[in-house]
Amino acid sequence: FIIARSLLLCSALTAPFYVLMAQQNIGKEAYLLGLFIIANGIASIISAPIWGRMADVSSKNVMVIGALITSILGVVIYLLVTFVPSTTEFYWLFPIAFFILGIAHSGVRLGRKTYIVDMAQGNRRTDYVSVSNTLIGAILLVTGGISALASMISVEGVILVLSLFGVVGAYVSYSLPNVEE
Repeated sequence: FIIARSLLLCSALTAPFYVLMAQQNIGKEAYLLGLFIIANGIASIISAPIWGRMADVSSKNVMVIGALITSILGVVIYLLVTFVPSTTEFYWLFPIAFFILGIAHSGVRLGRKTYIVDMAQGNRRTDYVSVSNTLIGAILLVTGGISALASMISVEGVILVLSLFGVVGAYVSYSLPNVEE
């Protein structure tokens, strides 16, 4: 579970790179950040009830679907920016991508939380959560170095790398046992 959760960080870690890419291509106006915040808020409001119903059936599948949406989006954005650079002039491309990422990240987050709640009961749940959060904190420190990749490769290249982590995370999540009763 912790390996899957670590790989699923792709949905959270790619978000700042979408904002950075938008700033590089559209500009650094303050309203752009507002568009991203609104897009993410609407994505959460719309998707939460759907993810919740799906998680009642299979929380691991919610993690898988969220990770795959994140990964497919990242690959599509990479291909568009790399091979059809004129698409970066489309003003709404990045807020729409961020909206989709918000939907995917909500799924990953809800699936992860539901999985751990269903996986363990009582004090064991508390133990799992504390150990998992501690390890994820350490992993986040290590993966902070991924942002250094942006100086060596392009921002869209970092999004592609994180998207590939998401594909592996989806596979690992799919391999987890079902925990719903």
